[in-house]
Amino acid sequence: MYTTPRREFLKTSALALAGSALLPKTIQNLVQPVRHLGLQLYSVRDNMAKDPIATLKAIAAMGYNEVEAYGYADGKMFGMPISEYMNVLTSNGLSMPSSHCGFSLTDYNEGTKSLSDRAKQAIDDAVKMGQKYVIYPYVPVEERPEVEKIVKLITAGAEYAQKAGIRFGYHNHDFEYIQRGPDGRLLIEWLLHEIDPKILAMEMDIYWVCFAKNNPLDWFRLYPGRWELCHAKDLAASEPHQTIEFGDGTIDFVSIFRQSQLAGFQHYIIELEHYLSTPMDGVKRARENFLKLTW
Repeated sequence: MYTTPRREFLKTSALALAGSALLPKTIQNLVQPVRHLGLQLYSVRDNMAKDPIATLKAIAAMGYNEVEAYGYADGKMFGMPISEYMNVLTSNGLSMPSSHCGFSLTDYNEGTKSLSDRAKQAIDDAVKMGQKYVIYPYVPVEERPEVEKIVKLITAGAEYAQKAGIRFGYHNHDFEYIQRGPDGRLLIEWLLHEIDPKILAMEMDIYWVCFAKNNPLDWFRLYPGRWELCHAKDLAASEPHQTIEFGDGTIDFVSIFRQSQLAGFQHYIIELEHYLSTPMDGVKRARENFLKLTW
């Protein structure tokens, strides 16, 4: 297990925060060009449930050329055999660098320190679909107190994925930046400290970090280069501060994306959970707003 001693972490964290203010502007303002802009298909989940083929065609017509899926189950994507699903993507000029796939503590065998056959198949099928990443998207509420077991599950998944030729990733919500483990560290710190960064990619959901009243820039400085993917969705000004189309909310994406290279962002993924109009209009507007942003 990859471990950063608590004392060393505190020392390193303090130095990183202090040192970041002394970086020359030529380093502080490095910008990573946006080569990969995609859409998390959960944003249009109702449309995907009704007619995934027509929905993917419409998404491509908007100008998206990458998607991040969420609908894998038992060797199928959105009810389609993976070969059929991939043909739909290809015929519409879409690629899928990453997808979300649910895992559970029941997918880890403590005795053998290995994954369940179900989890292995999910990772193997992600490889068959040509993905670069398979992302663990959400820890169920009832499993969150089992921090050490979560670390073991993710480590096993990441090790298996590495051998299979794909990168294992973790996507955050707000609780990772609020809930603390038995030693006082936040859950996000456990993941960043206890799992070797060589085998685990982090997908920062910027909305949820801000919702938890954290500043993404602080985490970039503490863990530079760790955040290979990001979810770009905005935070509404009014209660209950739900998601809103990118560019129409309160998050200062200009300041955040100015530090994209420090963060390590390679893949930017539009996501939307709530809508002012319709899901399809929302993701179209979010993409247009993203492309207007300059930093």
